[in-house]
Amino acid sequence: MKIMVNKLKSAEAEIYQAQIREQIIANQQQQMELKLLANQINPHFLYNTLESIRMKAFVEGNKDVANAIKLLSKSMRYVLSNTQTASTTLDKELDYISTYLAIKKLRFGARISYDIKIDSQLEPSNYHILPVLLQPVVENAISHGLEDKAEDGHIILKVHPSKDKSLLCADIFDNGSGMSRAKLKDVIKHLSTPAKTPDNHGIGLYNINNRIHLFYGLEYGITIRSKENFGTCVTVTIPLYNIMEDEG
Repeated sequence: MKIMVNKLKSAEAEIYQAQIREQIIANQQQQMELKLLANQINPHFLYNTLESIRMKAFVEGNKDVANAIKLLSKSMRYVLSNTQTASTTLDKELDYISTYLAIKKLRFGARISYDIKIDSQLEPSNYHILPVLLQPVVENAISHGLEDKAEDGHIILKVHPSKDKSLLCADIFDNGSGMSRAKLKDVIKHLSTPAKTPDNHGIGLYNINNRIHLFYGLEYGITIRSKENFGTCVTVTIPLYNIMEDEG
């Protein structure tokens, strides 16, 4: 009788524990569903709000404000839509950079200008790239390369294949103050180990270099050339993946 009672108690305890586990899983599932729903609602709410503000500005005749809001909304849509993705197309990434530079142009006006040059051998829509890979390098060129430029600051983004067409190369050049040899050496050193500075200078380049190493391999990444009083060129190198060839 004692053995039977113990077995019944043990069975009841196991059933109770199983019910608790099932309830915990159900609660976690519900929380995940709510979180996913919230993640879907928030961007739509943000886009709709920005569009409402844009239309109000447009109706009131403030086309500059309407255009600025349109650019901001487009930029945020690209970033938020790619938070969970590991790949986008080169044309979408370049369009995002163009939008980002247009926003910067609104802020700085005549202080900066820019060009985006795409090699005629490339059809940007046919190639893969990690999303938001090039924009931080462009941002770094503006915030650090052109920080001392009171006027005539210029950014050039040139995208081209390597000579053997195995690599996709993106050169980001700024005509800022450039770097001394010692400074350049220090920046290159911290491409692999982030520098601990109050303003996090160089952390953006480290993060991009690290993303490239993790996703593509250690043979790819960032190289930097700079000349004092002339400017800096940062080159991002990744494999040249053709979507059409991959599908074939």
